[in-house]
Amino acid sequence: MKKIIYILIFLLPIFLFACSSNNEAELKSQLEIAEQKNSELIKEAEAKAKSEAKEENSYFKLLSKHPKYDCMNKDLNVFVDVFGIYLISHNSIPEEYILHSANILAEFIDNDMDGIPDEQKVWKYLVNNNYVVPVWTQKLREDYFQNVRGTYCEDNIRMGASMYYGEDQWAIGGINERGTWDTNLEEIWHIISRGWYNVYLEEFGNHENVNRSSKLRDAMDLARGGKFEFVPESYPENAWYTYYDQSCIYQCQASEYFYWALMANIGALDPLITDKCDESKHEWYICTKDDLKITDKAMYDLLNNSKFKLPKNIPQGNYSVN
Repeated sequence: MKKIIYILIFLLPIFLFACSSNNEAELKSQLEIAEQKNSELIKEAEAKAKSEAKEENSYFKLLSKHPKYDCMNKDLNVFVDVFGIYLISHNSIPEEYILHSANILAEFIDNDMDGIPDEQKVWKYLVNNNYVVPVWTQKLREDYFQNVRGTYCEDNIRMGASMYYGEDQWAIGGINERGTWDTNLEEIWHIISRGWYNVYLEEFGNHENVNRSSKLRDAMDLARGGKFEFVPESYPENAWYTYYDQSCIYQCQASEYFYWALMANIGALDPLITDKCDESKHEWYICTKDDLKITDKAMYDLLNNSKFKLPKNIPQGNYSVN
């Protein structure tokens, strides 16, 4: 609205001049000046709007060095502190992508956005065990691991998953707004779930030992139609979780199952939002919380047990304290 007012104010003298003069050359010159001024005003307004939007999405600040572990600073130069869990990256990655991932991480940790991590034990486990969220490229990853050999970072910085710029999918603004899938929802949850596996062993335990059961694994065995240490040639017809990646054996299968079930439970797979569920029917076809309750009662009950403060809302990448 301000742009329109500015333009009208600037053009008014020209129109008055046109009414009192027949000098077409002068009028043309004045119109050209007006158009240039108009263009400048629009650019200024767009720059201001972009700056304000960026400021709104900058709840977290970008640091150029890790404040505690110098062994991370050789190949990486962007760090974001999200409740003590660091997102690690490089300034070759667009800032909006880094901040979006940081906001997704924050929304998973503090899903009710009250400024306090929801599941304190899980959060403390992740912080105390130096879990980080990498946002990088394959080349940056290779350089990092090569250069941290023999340093503190080699054995003491933990990840569990990564976001790869140029390969993975970002839904800047959130999946509700964009209508497209956001790989951050999967990869960042895979990192956070490490805390759940190690804090609540009876319910969410996911040890390398296949024989160590938990409610999560028991529910998965039902979903797969049996307990399969390795991926079977074919799953039973009554199975609703059928992941055929041969490299993903029992522990990995449980991790993927936890992710799929949680996404259904928070509504992220709803076909009204994206086509992610439809595209994934070869692996998982429960799209909504209601479907999960009907088809996978064991996992539904586990995810909605009031004892645990699991995420209930879809992280959109717009974290702010209510």
